[in-house]
Amino acid sequence: MIDENKKKISNYDILISFFLLGLTSFGGPIAHIGYFRNVFVKQKKWIDEQTYMDFVSLCNFLPGPSSSQVGMSIGYSLRGVSGALMAWLGFTGPSAIILIFFGYIILNYQDSISNGLLQGLKAIVVAIVLQAIWGMKKNALKDFYAYGFTFLTAVTLIFYPSSSNQFLCLIFSALFGSFLYKEKGNKMIFKISNVKLLNYFPLVLFFSLLILFPFFSKIFDSNVIIKLADIFYRIGSLVFGGGHVVLPLLQVELVSSGLINEDTFLAGYGAAQAIPGPLFTFSAYLGTFIQSGLSSWLMGIFCLFFIFLPSFLLVIGTLPIWEELRKISIIKGSLKAVNASVIGLLIAALYDPIILSSLKSETDIILIFLSLLILLFTKTPQWLGVLILAFSGWGLSLL
Repeated sequence: MIDENKKKISNYDILISFFLLGLTSFGGPIAHIGYFRNVFVKQKKWIDEQTYMDFVSLCNFLPGPSSSQVGMSIGYSLRGVSGALMAWLGFTGPSAIILIFFGYIILNYQDSISNGLLQGLKAIVVAIVLQAIWGMKKNALKDFYAYGFTFLTAVTLIFYPSSSNQFLCLIFSALFGSFLYKEKGNKMIFKISNVKLLNYFPLVLFFSLLILFPFFSKIFDSNVIIKLADIFYRIGSLVFGGGHVVLPLLQVELVSSGLINEDTFLAGYGAAQAIPGPLFTFSAYLGTFIQSGLSSWLMGIFCLFFIFLPSFLLVIGTLPIWEELRKISIIKGSLKAVNASVIGLLIAALYDPIILSSLKSETDIILIFLSLLILLFTKTPQWLGVLILAFSGWGLSLL
């Protein structure tokens, strides 16, 4: 039945189905996984339960936005590369358009926007990141080694914050994790001959760009476009543990370098929580503020494309070899350590810039306390909490 349905599914069907989900999928990546299952497994019956669970497992294994990658995997299984592209466009489009528009409003009408509203958006980020850390802790911190990776990463990045140190923390965690979490009796060697050579092309391209972009960025140091392509592609390649991990990576690359104002950065991150779709579309908002010679909306699309490009290449390159790859114990051990390390990244970001830049007045303290109360101790949806804090900040600014 499912195989027969696949033959009738067009790229247009995939685009529309994911576009509707992009308009209504609130709640973050875990909720998105639930929405996808309900629509594509239960309602439309485009894929079976086991196939869907395999996709979820794969995308938790890969770096990048897991829910978007699950969507790409569904599209790829139905119509190949074009299906994966339609799934991405449909699911990402609505939130990207909203955030580019929001960035345009702030960029051109900042004097007309209440500073209190922006204060409220910044305050909610404290609770959101704290909530993300606590939620990830339950799955990633299950032994002494995991807590050690988290602690060492957090301390290193609090005292020595930089993009290179973030990368080194992840690399060292992966190396030590492959040794500390080594499993006996598991497959250790991946047989290249088990997979067709053509299926390796997306992965070859993925690693080639990861190596070449920093090289070209140094050669053409004054070219903002190449520099941004490098930044967003590299970040999209290194995000493990969920969309919230993109916050510290982007903050170091864009805020610390002076490309984006810190208050603008955090306000946009807060606003991104109030809309449906993937959190990675925050990159589209950031692009609108970067001076590059291109129009603000075009720059937003440019940044959006390059932060998602690694995920696209990884999904279409890994699906054909997933069954072989998932058996390698070294890779599984590395991922356990990396997932623990990314919690350390978030803890460091929670301290600086989030808390340090959000605690500047009595109003900020009130707003942060309110955000913690709403998100941590009530069942208020995250998007509604963002709206409440934004209007609360605006209201307090009038007093």
